Amino acid sequence: MAKEYDDFSRGLKEFNTKCQQKATRQLRRISMKALELIVNGTPVLTGCCRGNWTVSVGDLCRIYNDQTFDIGGGATIKAGAATISSAKLGRDVLIENSCPYVFALENGWSRQQPAGSMIASPLAKLKAAISSGAK
Repeated sequence: MAKEYDDFSRGLKEFNTKCQQKATRQLRRISMKALELIVNGTPVLTGCCRGNWTVSVGDLCRIYNDQTFDIGGGATIKAGAATISSAKLGRDVLIENSCPYVFALENGWSRQQPAGSMIASPLAKLKAAISSGAK
């Protein structure tokens, strides 16, 4: 009887570990997709706003650097990916931008992108994909 209990207990622990690993991979995958959509949806003139998207795990970092420029968005996505790769289930992945005019851009200030192109529209698409079971 003790052996069956030990086998069952071990099986539950293994199952729990696998579930946590899969959920962590999904958290990272969704966070990466959100980052890519947000960065690529940011209107670009100088690349300052696009370059100021930052990713943190657990706590806001509220960093703004008026000397950070990323017209293409690749460096910003790469830096965010490095942080996302360390994310674990149970900790929030935060994508933020402390650029002084980020809200104006999101609300249609730029003629390059419609209102909602950085945050609202990409996140609605991501939410729909998650709801439909997309990977």
